Order: sequence, then C-alpha cells, then structure tokens
Amino acid sequence: MQKLQLYISDERIDLFKDEQVSFNQSIQNIKDPAKIFTEFTQTFTVPASKTNNKIFKHYYNFNITGGFDARNKVDAKIELNNVAFKQGYIRLDGVDLKLNKAYAYRITFFGETVNIKDILGDDKLGALSDLDQYNLNYDATNVKAKLQNTSDAILCPLITSGASGTTSRLYYDSQTHGTDNGNLYWHTGGGTNSNGVYWKDLKYAIRLYEIIEAITVNYPSLVFTDDFFSTSNAEFYNLHMWLHRKKGLVQPADQVTTFPTLVDTFPLSTINFKTTNVTGSGIIINQGYLPTILQQLTIQTSSTEPYDVIINRNGTVWASFTQQTGNNTYDPADMGFMDAAIFTVIIRVSANITFSKIEWDFAGFADGSGWNDTYDTGSFGATATLQFIITEQIPDMKILDFLTGLFKMFNLTAYYVSDAQDTDFGKIKVQKLDDFYTAGTSYDISEYVDTNTGQVNVALPYREIEFAYEGTGTLLALQYEQLQGKRWGAEQFTGNATIGNNFDAPNPVYKVTLPFEHLQYERLVDQNTTLSAPNNETTIQWGYFVDDNLEAFFGKPLIFYPIRQTGSGTTPISFQDDLSGTHTKLEDYYIPSNSLSLSSSTSTKNINFYLEINEYSLETDFTGTLFEENYLTYIQDIFNSKRRLTKLKAYLPLKIIYKLNMNDRVVINNQSYNINNMTTNLITGESSMELLNNNYIGNVSGNFRVLTDVYHNTSTPVYYNYYYSSQIGAAQNLSVGDVIYTDTALTTTLAADTYYQVGSSETTTRCTDSSYLMSMTVNSSGVITNILCGQP
Repeated sequence: MQKLQLYISDERIDLFKDEQVSFNQSIQNIKDPAKIFTEFTQTFTVPASKTNNKIFKHYYNFNITGGFDARNKVDAKIELNNVAFKQGYIRLDGVDLKLNKAYAYRITFFGETVNIKDILGDDKLGALSDLDQYNLNYDATNVKAKLQNTSDAILCPLITSGASGTTSRLYYDSQTHGTDNGNLYWHTGGGTNSNGVYWKDLKYAIRLYEIIEAITVNYPSLVFTDDFFSTSNAEFYNLHMWLHRKKGLVQPADQVTTFPTLVDTFPLSTINFKTTNVTGSGIIINQGYLPTILQQLTIQTSSTEPYDVIINRNGTVWASFTQQTGNNTYDPADMGFMDAAIFTVIIRVSANITFSKIEWDFAGFADGSGWNDTYDTGSFGATATLQFIITEQIPDMKILDFLTGLFKMFNLTAYYVSDAQDTDFGKIKVQKLDDFYTAGTSYDISEYVDTNTGQVNVALPYREIEFAYEGTGTLLALQYEQLQGKRWGAEQFTGNATIGNNFDAPNPVYKVTLPFEHLQYERLVDQNTTLSAPNNETTIQWGYFVDDNLEAFFGKPLIFYPIRQTGSGTTPISFQDDLSGTHTKLEDYYIPSNSLSLSSSTSTKNINFYLEINEYSLETDFTGTLFEENYLTYIQDIFNSKRRLTKLKAYLPLKIIYKLNMNDRVVINNQSYNINNMTTNLITGESSMELLNNNYIGNVSGNFRVLTDVYHNTSTPVYYNYYYSSQIGAAQNLSVGDVIYTDTALTTTLAADTYYQVGSSETTTRCTDSSYLMSMTVNSSGVITNILCGQP
C-alpha cells in the first residue's frame, strides 16, 4: 500500500483513510488516434475537514464573498510516499452533504498538459498582440518588396484574392498582350500596354513560427520545446499563413474604406504601475485590481477632419466612436468597465491628422491607498495610408484550433516535462509520434501481472480512416473533386483492401480533418501558340482564391510553403503599381506551393495527405506526404491483422510507477507491448492496462527504419532498437544480405552475433504464413547471414 499526499497551492489536503484514487494515463489512443490525451484522475472525495474547508473556502456556502471559484482549476501536485509523482491541477466538482452539512468535496486531478486549453480558452489569433510588431503599410511599394524579399517573417505570395475581376486571374502569354489584365508577361510598353498582377490583388502572409512565438509571449506559461517548433525544422519553419480575414481586397477589420492606424506607443507617465502593463501596442489589465478600476481615454487635436476611434479587446471590437472631431473624452459610461484582457486603440482617418495627445488614465484604490496610472502618447500622427495590422488581418481562428490543426497535421504529441533533471523541465515537449515512441524504454512487468483475469480483443475499432482538409472550396480544388471523386489532397486508408464491407467495425469511418484551406495551385505555361513544351514552361506558380463562380472566396485559413523564384532561369513577371500604366519588371518573386521544395531530389515532403501529382513538376515523386511521413507507421500498425488489444491487471511497484511513461514498452513473458491506456490505483498500485502487442515501428525518419525490441542472446535480455536502410522497405522484407545498424545515422553496424525478436507478430516473406521472425544472425559488418522463423 502506498501513502498518497495531495497538495493544492502548496497546502496539503486531508484525505479519507480508505479513499481510492485512480490515475488515468494515455498519450495516443488507438480508438481516437488524432486526439491528444492528458493524465487525469477519476473524481474522488476528500473530507470537509477544517483544513479542507479553509482551502475550498466553504464552497457549499454560496453567500461567502470572494469564495473559492470552481470555474478555474488550481495548481496541485501528488506525492507517493513523500516522493513527487505528478504536477497538475485540481478541479472542484462539487460538495456532498449529509444531514444538511458538508461531508466531502468531490475533486478531479488533471495533468499539466490540459492547462493549455484553460490558458487559451476561446482567444483567437487576433489576440496575439505581439504580432503587431510586424505591422506595415499596405501599398504598392511594400507589397512589391514583400513579393521579392529574401528573409522575413512577412512576405507576399503570388495568390490573388479574386476581387479585381480580370486583373486577378493570372496567365502568361508572350504573344498577345496590351490590356490591363492578369497577363504576367513583362514587356516595356506603357499606358494601355501595362499588363501584370495588380498589387491590390495580393495579400501578405506570416510565418507560422512567428505565431508560435507570439503565443509564448502572450501566454508566458506556455513554453514549447524546440523538438518540432524549431528554426531548423524546415517542414514547419517554412510554412506560412495567408493573412486573409475578409474575402476580396484588403480592408480594415470592419471593411470601412477609411484607413486605420494603430496607436502603437503608450508610454507610462506616472510611477505607480499598479494595474496595467504594456505589451507592444496593447495595455494589459491586471486581474488583481479588478473590478474597481476606473479609466478615461482623452484625445486632443486641432484638426477639423473627422476621425473614428476603435478600442479592441483581445483583437475584437470592444467600443467604437465614429465621426469624431476636435477634442474628446471617453469614460466607463461610453466604454463599459474593463476586465482582464489586452486593450488596443485604433484611429481611423480619411485624411492625415496629427493628435497632440492620446492619453489613457487609470485610477483605483488598493493596498490601503489610492493610485493612478497615466499613459500618454504625446504627439501622434494618424495617416491615411492603410496600415496592415496583423492582428486585424490574421484569420479569425481560435488559437487552440490553430494548435490542434498543427498537431493533427503532423501527428504531434504534447506533454509537460516533469523530470527536474531534464534540460526541458517545465516546458511542453512537442514532437512527432514516431519520435515520441522511439525515445521510450522497456520494463519487464511479467512478475507483477495478475494472471487470473484478462482479455484479448480486436484492436481495430473502424474500417477506414479518412485524412482531409476541411477547406477545399476554391476553384481548382473543386474541379479536382468533380473529376477525381475525392477531395484534393485527401487520403482514405483501409489498410488491406480485402477487408471490404464484410469487416464489421464499431465505427466504420474515422476522420482526421484539418481546419485549414487547401489550395490546388497552377503552374503557368506560355500561351504563345508558336511555342510548344518544354519551351512554353514558366517558373510561375500561383493560387486563385475564388469559388467555382469565379467570385472572391472567404474559406478557411490557408497555410502553404512560399518558394522564392530567382536566378538566371527565372521567368520575369510584370507587377502593376497602379492601373494607369505604371508597371515593374520583377525577376524574383514568391510562388505558393504545397511541397517544401520544387524538386523531389531536394525534398519530397509536402502537405498533401495523398500522393498527388505535384502542381509544379507534374510528377508523382513527392512521396513525403503528411500520411506517409506522420501517420503510416502508427495507422498501418493498427490495421495489422495480428494486432490485438490486451486488457489485464498488474500490481506495479513504485519503482516502475514513478518512471513509466506512455512511450515506454512493457514486456510480459518475452512479448513486448505499447501502452494504449492505463489506470492506476495510487493507493494499492493496481493498474488496469490496455496494451497493444508491439509490432514493427518503422520509418521514424526519411533515412532509416527501426526494428524494435530486439534483444541480444544473453541470460538477462537487454532490449535495443536496431536500424536499417529505408530502401529495404517494411520489416517483413528483411533478408540475408541486408545491413543492420545501431544508430539512426546508419554509420555504425551491428556487431557480429545472434539477435532475437521472439514474439514479434510481424510475418515475414522469408517465413511461412504461420511463423514469425525469431532471430537473425549478423557478421562483423552488420550483414544478415541468417534469419530464423518459427513460433514464439
């Protein structure tokens, strides 16, 4: 029997003597492979003792002012036998009464990862005020620069919004030109001969990495490791999001034709600093001094030109005042009372106006005395040039949905690093599922298993898995669906075609859907009839963001890879600075792509789930699809006919309970298993386990595959991972003559001896249908010289 200690905000909770506390753990569940699970306890009770009543502030008495707020989880930790076990949060679920008196509090403990949802809530990408450091004017000069720039968080891809009619549909014709339309062919004529892409048809894009960085700035308690969110991880770092909040042309957030300017400096004039904090252009209201804060916004100008004042709360309009002139003052009667949020001020003008003062005053009473804070911009100029405010132009998407989409896209796992000896301690570790499992270790629990009961069940809970994007509503994507009978970029996986409709799964179809738009792009060819392939090929690829009626389209948030076309072989394009005849020759520009590279010899990675014909190369050699790179191993293993879901009970000792992670493997009678789900009684040590017999886990990177749970022929087996070249294919294709390595770089070959994989359920082509890979012998060069098959 273990002794459990529970702490809430460092105060120890009294526990019932015989209360059983069961802790559930799962990081990836075969029944729901796209969902990231978190650790939690089943709801349990603690007595309404004097200590606990103090901690929960007599929650049963709703007349208490400033009582315990059960809407929010509170910091907590669990110790077993006075040794730290888990950090997390406690949620108060309710109070049990006996004879009309408080008897027990019902609580649930959650692991730290669940707090991501609590921290972000329903906040949207527009709340990431740190992104406003990238604000810039939206004009022909800047659009042209961002269409060409070499390295920046903001760029401009060749994607047209479909709002300018014929000028927004791009093509290339070196033979016929001379009208103001979307012909990208560059020539030296002027006036009515100025064709090309019109700058107002283009919009900026922002690197996803900057969005992740802004999340960590705006929510300091969320710190991610750089396993995946890294500048060196090109498949993520190169991804950008198109800044498309409204369909058609770029407009201010409310689509009014006047131009907004963000008030981007609010320096503190006084020294109290009790209530507020400044981040970029926003003022953060401190929760600790609510709800007694009073505020007043003062605006002064000698100009007689009208202006509008918009105050945003977390990126959405909180208060607005239109057609203002001269000096004005706004107080709570106009704006309402503030709460804990980020507030920004935007001035909208039709003509340039200089303000002598934009001042925000705060006052209140705290710590036994009155206080006041004053923020004064001093002289401030609002220009009639449209300022492209990132937080107003970024897609109207919840931050949590954005992160969830990325996690589904790349099959990522996330968990808090709780080991104080780990260099990532306290951070949220984000990595691909294959990498997560590869890092696990093995524990032999044979002696702790209760052999009196158990089940071996069918592991596959569905007949088919669909991988797709939610948004495929643009013109070319719709045309593709009509012709192919499937959505653009989507994959439908059944594992084994012989399953057919005779396979009776509890849920016939499981869907993994990304909350993003997925464009099919078009590489332009020269329509000059005197040319033929390949001389008519250009280096231009573009995106047309319209529906099948050729009208401007809203759609879902679009993410893509921008690829800069430059150099002697680049096809020049014509850029229209205006519609009166001014145009510019551009010999470098960004094209949008669904693949990381335009050449499969450089990289085959792409953001299709299905192996589609590449829009630029027109080849099917971009094999590094999202499914192939991130899901194939796990999903293919699920569909393996020899896969089983084993349920059993084990009484695990503390030395294992403390260390066991969800990517570890457990070994029972020489058979290795992955942990699908585990519920442990923290008092008795009894664990109810769902285990998946461990098959080959392969293709953990583009260069190697891994053979797991292979052990050396010794009296005490020690388990290893061994690696072999991806050219070999699946594990069942191992044969005499193949080379086995001990490192992922494929440089160190396995030493000569016999190695065993007893219990592997992976039938090999070198064995009969009823036998398994039992062992392999390698020589001093790591070359397999013998493979033995049989029954485990």
